[in-house]
Amino acid sequence: ILLIMTELSEPFNKICQILLKDLAEVSKENNSIKFFRKDFTTMSMWLLIISAKLNGNKINIEDIARAIATINKVSKPSLRTFLERAKHRGYLKFIKNVDDHRSLNVEPEEIMIKEFKFWIKKFLKENEKINFQEFQ
Repeated sequence: ILLIMTELSEPFNKICQILLKDLAEVSKENNSIKFFRKDFTTMSMWLLIISAKLNGNKINIEDIARAIATINKVSKPSLRTFLERAKHRGYLKFIKNVDDHRSLNVEPEEIMIKEFKFWIKKFLKENEKINFQEFQ
């Protein structure tokens, strides 16, 4: 991997190093970010749930399943099991949908939002000197 990286131009090498450092740092923690960054599907779930909350929207398990189906294949039982594990760890909660009592809305717990905001602020602050003009 390092040999391939050295062949990349300096700006691309710099961003690869930044992302690798971030992955290493997150993997040391025991938090919602590490929990949801296990694979592409769970990372997509994480971003969908956080995005809905921060935009003031509601999202339910069906919405998540439909959105992920366009990106990756996952069964509803597998999706539900993963969300149940996240709930058990205190990262999210299920709220009965007032319009459809058969449906459950998925909302992040405050700790999940707090960890996301802390992570994104730290990531952006540490990397604010990246010159994106170099990537053209």
